[in-house]
Amino acid sequence: DYKGKIKVTTNEPISKIYQDESGANPPELVGDMIPVVYNEENKYWEKADISKEWYNYEKQNWANAVTIKDQTKRAEYVSASAGTEIPIENINTMMVWIPRYSYTLGNTYGYKIEGASEPSQATPGAFDIKFVDKNTTEMGAGKYTGDIPSEYFTPSSFCWGDTCDDEATRKDAGNIELSGIWVAKFETSADSEEIISVPNYKFQDVSSLTGMHSNIDQYMNESNGKAKFGLSGNYDAHMIKNTEWGAFTYLSQSKYGKYGNKNYSGLNKKIYSHLHDLYYGQFYLTGCSSGVPEGDKDSFCAYKYDSGIEGYGASTTGTIYGIYDASSGGSEFVMGQYPDYVDTDYIINLKRRYYNLYNTTNFYTGIKGDATIADGTTGFYNAGGGPTTIFTRNKAWIARVGYCSNCSKVGWYADLFSYSSYSGNGLAHARTRFALVMW
Repeated sequence: DYKGKIKVTTNEPISKIYQDESGANPPELVGDMIPVVYNEENKYWEKADISKEWYNYEKQNWANAVTIKDQTKRAEYVSASAGTEIPIENINTMMVWIPRYSYTLGNTYGYKIEGASEPSQATPGAFDIKFVDKNTTEMGAGKYTGDIPSEYFTPSSFCWGDTCDDEATRKDAGNIELSGIWVAKFETSADSEEIISVPNYKFQDVSSLTGMHSNIDQYMNESNGKAKFGLSGNYDAHMIKNTEWGAFTYLSQSKYGKYGNKNYSGLNKKIYSHLHDLYYGQFYLTGCSSGVPEGDKDSFCAYKYDSGIEGYGASTTGTIYGIYDASSGGSEFVMGQYPDYVDTDYIINLKRRYYNLYNTTNFYTGIKGDATIADGTTGFYNAGGGPTTIFTRNKAWIARVGYCSNCSKVGWYADLFSYSSYSGNGLAHARTRFALVMW
């Protein structure tokens, strides 16, 4: 009986909803979101048949869905049969499903997967992840020693509410436990001043929005969500939080992500870099890859996201089904704030659910699951130099990836685990992406 496990928009009768063997919660499709798969033979995205295999986390194929701005085309695709091509130029956002899970990290740097280097800070091992339903919330330490995984923790990225980040208040009335979250597949761009998340493609150069202000809260409010994205029901779309960044980072560093992808070995299990954006006047093209984990400044946009293993290597899965633009040469702002350092010009007036609040209690520890300090992931892949605090003096906002001022064949490289702090005035090289929750 699949009732209640998935929200589906379709005009076709469904006898069965596909669910893979990983135990991952099936993707929740809100309103007119359209599930898609990539047609390798013809090199395009097409509408998925949700009664058959359209995702498989065991194979590092995370579920993807799109939204269509043009309401006439949207109606056509919603009613179209599975296998119908959906051209990139008709898509305004692409999203990736991160199913709810609990995690634990063993033996300091994780456990080794076949083909991987010995776990160390420079070449970290895997998080042990198990998918759980939304009625399961584990509160272990998130770390264990020995050979038997234990002390699982369910990150607060899968909780929507004002007091989710504090373990003592997570079960407060009003907080909603989620079966998963959607994350923008690419950094956000703009098309005629509308938010989009699509790759750079053959008909158009697509560049990430830059100079993003730290107090951006929501991209797709209720009225815009319905009209421009086809969303409806109980959902919220917002600038990604730091814990939501951590959610896809940990999944990537597991057997379900690029770390578990057997097409990559050794350091190639690290997300391939995307460094071209600081050079040649080509600003932050989305969906690019240098084709190597630590590319130099001359790599330019060597490979696009769909150009085989070199392009796929820049995603969180090592397949075309992962999240891109997350290991680049510029900063990606997330919603995480330390109010003691806030310039009064940039204090946000938002409900707490829209940002992670850091205070004197977690200033040195981070929030469990946010891929900073709490789980000992600072400095993984030797990224970012390993700061001992999340925030530095008078810099009250978190940015991921970080600015790479001296990217060369040797030196400092950004990665999913990198982070920096900035003031709230927006930086020329700073970008962001959105996350979407539903209940």
